[in-house]
Amino acid sequence: MMALAVMIMGITLAAIAFLMFFKEKALAMSIREELYRTRQEKDIVIEFLHKTAGNLGEDAEGEKLYALIVRATALGCGAMSACVYERNPDGSLTAKAVEGLFPPQTRKIGKPPAGESRTHFLESVINNETVEPNEGVIGAVAHDAKGVLIKDATRDPRIIKHDDDSLHTKSLIVVPMTFGGQMHGVLAVANPISGKSFTDTDFSLACSLGEQAGVALHHKEAVSALLQKNKLDFDLRLASSVQQYLLPRTLPENNDLDFAVKYIPQQLIGGDFYDCFKLPDERIGMVIGDVSGKGISAAILMAICQTKLRYIAMTKNTPSETLVEVNRELVNSMRMDMFITIIYAIIEKDASKITLARAGHERPLLYRAEDKSTTEIMSPGMAVGMAGPEIFDNSIKDIEIAFARGDMFVTYTDGLTEATNASMEEFSSERLSNTVTNLGTRSASDMADEIISAVNKFTHRKSEFKDDLTLLAVKRI
Repeated sequence: MMALAVMIMGITLAAIAFLMFFKEKALAMSIREELYRTRQEKDIVIEFLHKTAGNLGEDAEGEKLYALIVRATALGCGAMSACVYERNPDGSLTAKAVEGLFPPQTRKIGKPPAGESRTHFLESVINNETVEPNEGVIGAVAHDAKGVLIKDATRDPRIIKHDDDSLHTKSLIVVPMTFGGQMHGVLAVANPISGKSFTDTDFSLACSLGEQAGVALHHKEAVSALLQKNKLDFDLRLASSVQQYLLPRTLPENNDLDFAVKYIPQQLIGGDFYDCFKLPDERIGMVIGDVSGKGISAAILMAICQTKLRYIAMTKNTPSETLVEVNRELVNSMRMDMFITIIYAIIEKDASKITLARAGHERPLLYRAEDKSTTEIMSPGMAVGMAGPEIFDNSIKDIEIAFARGDMFVTYTDGLTEATNASMEEFSSERLSNTVTNLGTRSASDMADEIISAVNKFTHRKSEFKDDLTLLAVKRI
């Protein structure tokens, strides 16, 4: 009896040991399988990262990148189909790339039109499909930024039940593509090739790919923005070069006249302009202007105005006639919110007289050497582009001023007098007038340098101003 009990106990222990062995072996196999899947997942993610890195620089618009994301996810998860949705600014989602026969997620669809393939038809349906925020599984994942694994989609009421067998959704994974708290879109895979349900491992891989896709899309937008910025910078540099070409590089040489100019655009390109050119009968034309606004639109209008003015000036006798014609040429083609202030002056052959017309510009200054005083030149006129000929023509008049030896004629734009200090106090026309008076005996170039220095000292800036700044002066010597 004792022997039988010992035998039974031995068999029991052996059975327990055998079961423990197989349990441990099964556990070890499960661990090895999990490690293999983890390595496989890592390899898939690393390969995805290598490919996306290559695509970022060459495809800033993202078409290749979206296709890479959806294909890598379908292959990695062993899915028959996949789709990547991009989040729009209003929160809705649109499909950007499809792999396989991905089932539409917002409505049932009918049969494809005669002569059209099912694949092409489905791609067209998906690409024209808009998923609203929180609509269905796709919208919910985008709203909550949390992935969803639906192992048995046939029982989920959120899943569209299509009549076409090839579009039945048996299992579904939907994961967000986010980076730094920003939602870029949603990644979805449907129906494993095995015919079974997606596993937790498949879901983990999809989540990893969704995270990496979010990183890639974030940088895609950054790369795209950088390329756009570089293109804009190139356009601005090109526009700046054209503008610099239009502005005179040298001022007229004359034994009786000393010219000086300072031109400091607030941005790469500006709306201020100046010009000095020889006219018939050995007279000299002198122009300064300011286009409302800044940037490219102001620079374009400035270039058009300057070109037209120089051309028209060659056929007109007086400054007012020239400005009247410039206004006629431009008023109907200018935007309602834009205008141009201009001073156009003509210096006579013997330099003894200046005739000027002012179209709404800052009043010019005249330094008289005789009594060492500076006065503003008062003259009527409204800005070019503000009114048609019936009003503009009657508003503008020519003013003649005597120009004796030692006198200085100074024109400028409002960026100079409206330059502010830390207390938001403006440099003002009064300070400018006093500065001109104090520097009247100096050369035109010295006076221009000293005026800019005075503005810099007043504002505590070296060269940065809130508006374009231009100073054009001439002294009779």
